Amino acid sequence: MRTYLHIGAEKTGTSSLQQFFRLNRNLLKQSSTLYSEVAGAESHMALSAAAQHEQKYDDLRIIYQLDTPTKVREFRKSLTQRLMTEAEESNCSQLVLSSEHCSSRLNSVVEIEMLARILRPVSNDIRVIVYIRRQDDFLCSTYSTDVKSGFTGPMTLPSVDIRKSRYDYYELLKRWSSVFGKDNTVCRIYDAKRLKDGDVVADFIELIGLTLPPDYVNPPRVNESLDVTALEFLRMFNKTVPRFKDNRKNPARGNIVQLLKRVSQGANPALSGEQLDEFMRFFHHSNAMVAEEYFGTFSRVGDPLFGETGSSKNRAEMQPISAEKAVMLAALLWEQKQEQLLKQGERIAHLQKKRTKAAPVFAE
Repeated sequence: MRTYLHIGAEKTGTSSLQQFFRLNRNLLKQSSTLYSEVAGAESHMALSAAAQHEQKYDDLRIIYQLDTPTKVREFRKSLTQRLMTEAEESNCSQLVLSSEHCSSRLNSVVEIEMLARILRPVSNDIRVIVYIRRQDDFLCSTYSTDVKSGFTGPMTLPSVDIRKSRYDYYELLKRWSSVFGKDNTVCRIYDAKRLKDGDVVADFIELIGLTLPPDYVNPPRVNESLDVTALEFLRMFNKTVPRFKDNRKNPARGNIVQLLKRVSQGANPALSGEQLDEFMRFFHHSNAMVAEEYFGTFSRVGDPLFGETGSSKNRAEMQPISAEKAVMLAALLWEQKQEQLLKQGERIAHLQKKRTKAAPVFAE
């Protein structure tokens, strides 16, 4: 069985890709393609949770309740065995795994080697697929993701260490190719002009040689971004109602992020043009090496790997929000939440009415 291990990177259409495979999981089995359910219903977060160093304790480890090295080791063994069973019972010729956390959380060769040890009993033929986007666009988008995940800090240029571990694509590719082999490491640029039909799903499907049946389901495109006002509101909200409390997901947060998405219609967050230019200059040499080794060509304008300046998306620098804006936003969220509660109450009343009608009547 050949395994396609999609590792992201983050903010390169991974949600769309994972939704596609989840929605078409049963259909794809007819084409001898297994999208694992053992590793995760949609995103295969279990891979990163298992492969990280035993002493790490982050949100993934909290989700899987892996709070001791012993639990981590047991989880690794169990994951391998469950993946093997799933693969054998599927009778499929290829397996697809997808988790952007692999590229963002597995920051050492040792951790990637651990992932390889988890997967190789399932398949010895593993191809790593990674999509990359301009670092300045990536930086702006990741800040939004960080705040949605509970981050409370301001938007700033990352330190040199973080630049190298999270944004340096040459170092990323070198780590993964050192474990799985350069010939088995496929790099694609996340840019509509370079993707098949301008779509990451179509591009990935072609890459793995899959022919789709006519009745497949294409997931709707969802705007995952929060504008600068909603994002600043959420950042302040995180300080009072954190995502995790007592080493568990905080139920008091409810669906705050989903509600904010509904009222988010403004500019996306960004740093100043000067800061972003400086940020891109930091990666000039690294991007040139990626261009040469993985694409065999250099751009003659702008960045050697990505070319001209980045996205033309509507962006604005983060600013403090006024009390008036905060109250208006809180009022919109309150209305949405009350609407949800009313609908929930109506559903409960409807179910109770049906239950009463269906209850048997006993004569005295």
